[in-house]
Formats: sequence, structure tokens, C-alpha cells
Amino acid sequence: MLRRVALLITGTVGGVAAIVAYHPPSLTPVAAIGTVTPIPASSTGASATPGATGKPSSSGTFAGNTANTQWGPVQVQITVSNGQITSARALQYPNGDRRSQSIAQQSIPYLIQQTLSTKSANVLGVSGASYTSDGWRRSLASARAKAGI
Repeated sequence: MLRRVALLITGTVGGVAAIVAYHPPSLTPVAAIGTVTPIPASSTGASATPGATGKPSSSGTFAGNTANTQWGPVQVQITVSNGQITSARALQYPNGDRRSQSIAQQSIPYLIQQTLSTKSANVLGVSGASYTSDGWRRSLASARAKAGI
């Protein structure tokens, strides 16, 4: 009996000590990651001359509509220069729990990169981030429509 009590007390003290000593990793907010350097127009096959393709030469910063997903809202902001997307960032993303934060932290840089390298809102998305990718596509489509591209 005394042995069981000693094991119970030792186990409890060890468990409490482990819980107190645990420090979960801190996640960097996705908005702080910044933007990805765009791919030069010559490497994407696009014309470097504004207006040469017949598309509008819009410029400015455009925020897409907020796309609500099962895990939270997604909103994209793009910067356009001469009809080309030069930068993109996430204004809103699912971050209500640690798993959503982790997924967003890993997937949004890839979504930004895809946004800069494609000529449409049909980004491929990121495996394991289906809801975020779908929300990104919808918000990006509205941002592109606002920009006229």
C-alpha cells in the first residue's frame, strides 16, 4: 500500500512539473511574414510593355472581399502595377486555434508565391490547407476584379 502511495505522489509531482516546464512554440503571425518578391515579367511569358497585351494597365492596392471558410475568414490584398500583380498579402486568415495558425503560417507564403506567378485567380492551393486555399481563391478573384485584371 505504501509503495502505491509513493508511486502516485511521485507520478503526480512529475506530471505537474512537466506541465509547468512546457513552453509551446510561438508562431509568427502570417501578416508579419511580408510579401514574396515577384517573378520578372520576362520569365512568365508576359509582355513587359504596359498595354501591349490589350489588358487594362491598372495600378494600386486592392483588397478582395472576405471569404468565410469553416475555420475562419480569408482576405487577400494585392498591389498591382501596370496590370501586373507585384505583391500580395493576407489581411485575414484562419487563426482561431493553434492548428489553424500553424496551417496558415505554412500555407500563405505558398499562396502568395502562386498568386504572383499566375495570370488568374486559379491558384493551385496548398495540400493540407484546403479551406484556406479555397478562401484565398475567392478573395483573390474579387481583388482581381476590383483591379480590373
